[in-house]
Amino acid sequence: MTISETTQATFDHDVQGDIPVLVDFWAPWCGPCLALAPYLETLSADYAGRLKVLKLNIDEAPDGWEHFGVRAIPTLAFFSGGKEYNRLIGPSTMRLRLMVEKWFGELGLTSPSLERASVETGDAPSQTVRQEEKWNSFGGDATVKAAGLARLRECTEEEEYQPSTRLAGDEEQFEAIVGVPVALGDLLGMLYWIESNTDEQSARAQTLEIVDAMPVGADLGGVAAKVLYDLLYISPWEITQYFANGVASNLSMQIKRLHQREHAGERVALADWEALQREAVLLIGSGLDSRKSVELERLAVSLIDAGMARDVLPLVIEYATRDYRQYPDWGEAEATSVAAMLQEDYESVQETLGDPPKEEGPARDEWLAQLSERLQTRERERRAEQPDLWARYDAWCDFEQATMTSICAHVAAVLLSLLCGGAK
Repeated sequence: MTISETTQATFDHDVQGDIPVLVDFWAPWCGPCLALAPYLETLSADYAGRLKVLKLNIDEAPDGWEHFGVRAIPTLAFFSGGKEYNRLIGPSTMRLRLMVEKWFGELGLTSPSLERASVETGDAPSQTVRQEEKWNSFGGDATVKAAGLARLRECTEEEEYQPSTRLAGDEEQFEAIVGVPVALGDLLGMLYWIESNTDEQSARAQTLEIVDAMPVGADLGGVAAKVLYDLLYISPWEITQYFANGVASNLSMQIKRLHQREHAGERVALADWEALQREAVLLIGSGLDSRKSVELERLAVSLIDAGMARDVLPLVIEYATRDYRQYPDWGEAEATSVAAMLQEDYESVQETLGDPPKEEGPARDEWLAQLSERLQTRERERRAEQPDLWARYDAWCDFEQATMTSICAHVAAVLLSLLCGGAK
């Protein structure tokens, strides 16, 4: 075993020493944490004698989230001489490997010389190249489609509505039963999830319309990629406009050129994608901030990849709704100010109420009700103190919602057009 456990009580002692320490803040319920675990074992073995890797179960620390400043897991913190040097939140395996090497270099330390064929890319971003695979929607059987539509229609408001799961009847067998790539199911699910936050019934109706338009016995393998390509490079929310300066602009254009080649039917080698992912990681501190670095790394992936719908649609919405050029009555400084107020109030109220009960039940429900009531009271007070600021905030929220709705409507329209045309 090359990784040791640490606790909040022993933490300060455990991160001391002459060699750097990498601490994995994790929890047993965290899927990404569990997926990262085998890779951390490999990393620890590769750096044996040069890097100590520790794991801390954040749920077992009395006030671990606040004490260690952890907001999301997995969080990986790198220590040198007992002091935190840097950290990563939810990194891909490539990003973690490259950043450890980068930190070693910055500290004047030598990284081990490794033969790593694909260990750098590991599980993220996944590269499932399926250009040559042939698909047969619903296995060519109209009764399979009819059964899926029935499951979608009959789902009650009390039941969980996951389009791909309902359509297939078995989440694990989506591709086998529906006869389309999981990427198309992800796109259907993302559209529903985003729109259901505003209008649940409308989101369900749209899901039914899209599924009803799916032809039986067609090869729909490239549909999701075509929809994402349109959103990224043809729609009014074309992504490169949001990476308009310096190295970010240059890298986004390189990514676009690979996507253009793929869209034209060319098979793009995995090594080409991986080279741009590496560049996105290593350009941190050289004109690229960490947020854009992560976003560009995630974009530098084949649009046929199974996870791209879950990345691309939220990313475009995030940039488009914060494009203050389109809404000059609101700006970054004001948005940051309001966000800071809301966060301050949340932390204050949570501190007053104490930690929520971990088990589901009346006690937890009451805690959540108290949290909501007190936050609403505090927001009313904030609004009374600065009515003009909050009035403009509300107007911007309307713009944000309208933009989100327009993007989802555009994506749905492109998807329906391709399906109705029996796209290949």
